[in-house]
Amino acid sequence: MSPAKATIAVVAGIAACVALGVGIWGFRVATSEPKGRGDAVIEKNSAANWTTAQARFESLYAEIVAADRKVTLAHEALGADPGNRTARDTYYGTRTVCLSIVADYNAAARTYLAADFRSADLPAQIGDADPATDCKE
Repeated sequence: MSPAKATIAVVAGIAACVALGVGIWGFRVATSEPKGRGDAVIEKNSAANWTTAQARFESLYAEIVAADRKVTLAHEALGADPGNRTARDTYYGTRTVCLSIVADYNAAARTYLAADFRSADLPAQIGDADPATDCKE
């Protein structure tokens, strides 16, 4: 084989490899959306995700109820001594913590991986209507 033919063969081989790489990349780009959706469904329906999401809702709801009770107790302590800065700071701090946990619950209730796994007896969203979870005294 002459050097010119060898050079042409090497260049053709490199061009074929590049074309194959570009073709594979293009195929992956073209199928990335359905593959991504499928992978998300698989992850969502996995037992690990299901049990983790359900346990998280239960835990967050219990934390909200407990934090709401703490708000009531802190408000009572503040009412007993309105000039006490510690009581005032504790009251506002417990309300802030409670509202933060409510925000976490509500955010989880809207996420793709968790929304379907909230127990039927738990609220879809936490609002101000239920005195057990409104973060008020």
